[in-house]
Amino acid sequence: MAALTAAAWITVQLAQDTPAAQLLREELDAGKSAAIILATELRAYLVLLDERAATRKARALGLPVIGTLGVLLLDSLRENDFRMSDSLYDQVLRDAGESDDAAPGAPQKG
Repeated sequence: MAALTAAAWITVQLAQDTPAAQLLREELDAGKSAAIILATELRAYLVLLDERAATRKARALGLPVIGTLGVLLLDSLRENDFRMSDSLYDQVLRDAGESDDAAPGAPQKG
């Protein structure tokens, strides 16, 4: 944990709405609850979740969710200087089951 907090590109931030996080803890663990609440507070572009219940809850709250598979897939493509349009980026996420509107038959993450 010390290495993570020392990294300049990582900011440790706590969720402010602890009552909401406590309500979510009835269904999810403390970390996932705090991640979802913080993502709503920050109006996050994406929230990284892999557990199905947490993913469903985050999406129900209108949060865009990506799982580890989606992050690794997109990182791998971009690492190899693969340029893609926003629509192709979205399609890759859908095909990997990492988007709210996943393609029919694509595996669902979370």
